Amino acid sequence: MRDTIYDVIIIGGSYAGLSAALQLARARRRVLIIDEGLRRNRSASHSHGFITQDGVDPAVIAAQARAQVMDYATVDWLAGRADGVQLAKNREPASQHIEVTGGAWRHASRRLILALGVTDSFRRSRA
Repeated sequence: MRDTIYDVIIIGGSYAGLSAALQLARARRRVLIIDEGLRRNRSASHSHGFITQDGVDPAVIAAQARAQVMDYATVDWLAGRADGVQLAKNREPASQHIEVTGGAWRHASRRLILALGVTDSFRRSRA
């Protein structure tokens, strides 16, 4: 585990995760975004009904949002999948933190936001 204990780790780096990260970064919080790059609308060619972004490629919207969030020095990005979350066992409650793990890495934070989004499941109907 690195020495950094983030204020917040956000699992999910699409629209919800980036929106949360932006507000936290503006409040000067130390943030780690963990994202495996599987946005729900990754196969869509353009957005619908998203004010000021109608007709824009969702990949472009996500890239612009990420660039804006990453302009803040207090935000880090980790491309990968979080496989586990647990409360670290410390003797002093004031120093307790959450550990998020994935593969060979482990990071700690005081708070956790799950911005996992939605997964579509397509089934054939039995007509």
